[in-house]
Amino acid sequence: MKKTVSENPHYILSLALDKNRAYLKIIGFWRNTEVVSNYLEDWRTTLSLLKTGFTLLTDATEMKTHPQELKKLHEDAQKLVMQAGLAKVAEVVKNDITQFQLDSVAETTSFPKRTFKSMEEAEKWLDA
Repeated sequence: MKKTVSENPHYILSLALDKNRAYLKIIGFWRNTEVVSNYLEDWRTTLSLLKTGFTLLTDATEMKTHPQELKKLHEDAQKLVMQAGLAKVAEVVKNDITQFQLDSVAETTSFPKRTFKSMEEAEKWLDA
């Protein structure tokens, strides 16, 4: 059962404690860091509820490419998540440009992710 930690027009952070899994849905275009000013704090709250070895499913199917200034915010979030004991990440992306941007951030932080085209595939891989 999923519990929502934070929901706003730009992202939804939720978790399934029974699966020890976080869920991030990235929505639309983030113009600058001000529009997502609570992002890292929301991540801290989410991570405080998970145990080491947790998994993350990122739904980026509605994400629009973000400006360069947001790259550091995504990197900081990924570092926080990894320091909290992340095991692996499944990412669902529909757009090649979005995927390229997310791959670029993950490369910088050595984020342990794999990309999928459907939520079902991603869940199944994380459950294995």
